[in-house]
Amino acid sequence: MIINFSMDFLALFITAKIMHIKLKNHKITLSAALGALYSLAVLGLNLTDNVTIILSLAISFVMTLTAYGKQKFKPLIKNTSVFYLVNFSLGGGVTAICNLLNIWQSKRNIMINGTYDVLYGDLPFGLLVAVGFLCGIFSLFSGKIIKKKTAEQACEISITLNKTTTSLPALVDSGNLLKEPISGKPVIITTFESVRKIIPIDLFELFKHKNTECLQTSNYNSKIRLIPTSTVNHKGLLFAIYPDEIIINDKPTDAYVAITNDINSFGGYSAIVPYEILI
Repeated sequence: MIINFSMDFLALFITAKIMHIKLKNHKITLSAALGALYSLAVLGLNLTDNVTIILSLAISFVMTLTAYGKQKFKPLIKNTSVFYLVNFSLGGGVTAICNLLNIWQSKRNIMINGTYDVLYGDLPFGLLVAVGFLCGIFSLFSGKIIKKKTAEQACEISITLNKTTTSLPALVDSGNLLKEPISGKPVIITTFESVRKIIPIDLFELFKHKNTECLQTSNYNSKIRLIPTSTVNHKGLLFAIYPDEIIINDKPTDAYVAITNDINSFGGYSAIVPYEILI
């Protein structure tokens, strides 16, 4: 139970990091405990292989819901799939390293139900922790790389404000986790020049030079928000506006648009769209 709890906890933790899910210690601990209890209970159940597979799959969904909270159908499927892949990576990695180093001490062939099978000796728990840690680091970084590559896709975004519309190419990036603090709505980042056409003249000073004096006479005060940002190098604030309409790939989207004058991190695109918007 301790080994299964540890491996499930590590797999749930890595899955959360890969999928950018906010962790809550008590939930992930409870989920790992459920997995450990299931692994113990299934030993005492005389189940067929098909029933075991179905039951294990159902428990995986329960564990994902327990660890990460209520989710929509698509995110639930994706999170559970990643959880499975991380589990396979961890288990396969531990087995491969142990076989490579010939760590199993009492491996022998025995007959079970008329067929020969391999019985492995016990793996010292301390060694399991060390090997599991190495496999966990590998799973975490490889999973993030794979997710980043698959999540990097282009889309067409159309923004309308005050009956004026502009269209621009955008990069879908899982690294854009910005939220409007009050509503929790996702935030699209773009440059001032990309949306200059739809920005009211009386807000030019705000978005171009961060001069807030123009807000005293502007009619768009209720649409303006401050968005806290954080990068590896520094923390800051961006001004964002709530447009009348946002269309991404012909689909209406509810989000804020933060405007920056930094054009060095857009990868040749005019905007960066959070990956969660397209889920």
